[in-house]
Amino acid sequence: GGRRQRVEALARALAEEFRDPGSVRFYAHLLWGALRLEDYGLRQGALEVLAWAIGRVREAVATAEFSRRKVLRPGALLASLLKAEGLLDQIRQAPQWRVA
Repeated sequence: GGRRQRVEALARALAEEFRDPGSVRFYAHLLWGALRLEDYGLRQGALEVLAWAIGRVREAVATAEFSRRKVLRPGALLASLLKAEGLLDQIRQAPQWRVA
């Protein structure tokens, strides 16, 4: 449905923005995981945490470009931020129910 197309488009846009074309599936996995956690009431605010973490990665990328230093891989930074918030483990442990 429309949700699937939106998730896939957003995952592609993130991979492009972070110059990380090999990570489209990873970003899609995080988006679906956050949607699943919210849809099934397993974690309220999961999408907000994901949006916050993406914002932090954007800041890190912008700062690194400004200072001419290379950022560590944006996907790795995103994963570490989500892990610190407990969201990465929740996504990994969530039942794989359909939410499309």
